[in-house]
Amino acid sequence: MLDTITFDQLPKAVGDILDGIAEIKDICKALRCDNVAKDEFLTIEQLQAYHPDHPSLQTVHRWKSLGYIPFYKDPATRRVKFKKSEIDAWIASSRHMSRKEQNELHDAQVLGRRKQMEIGGDEDE
Repeated sequence: MLDTITFDQLPKAVGDILDGIAEIKDICKALRCDNVAKDEFLTIEQLQAYHPDHPSLQTVHRWKSLGYIPFYKDPATRRVKFKKSEIDAWIASSRHMSRKEQNELHDAQVLGRRKQMEIGGDEDE
């Protein structure tokens, strides 16, 4: 429960709040830096083992050549590598809705359209 703050206590209370915000910003900055530092690169073999489907070498090369998968190429060694965080995002973005989710979305769209027509907001006609 918050204590009642008098007008005389207001400057100190605001100062405490600003100090707390600065501390939270420092913590967030440290967490961001830790995540960037921990982001690792995977070789093709590591990617094959890491990916849920364990794709073949040929499949990974096809994904790469077609531009489906994010990758990096070391200019000195010409070796291909993959940033783990980008692979995670790529896998997550390729998720398709289940049949149930598709039906629920469709039903919500139809219901919304019906309500719009009942209100008289059908602007297409």
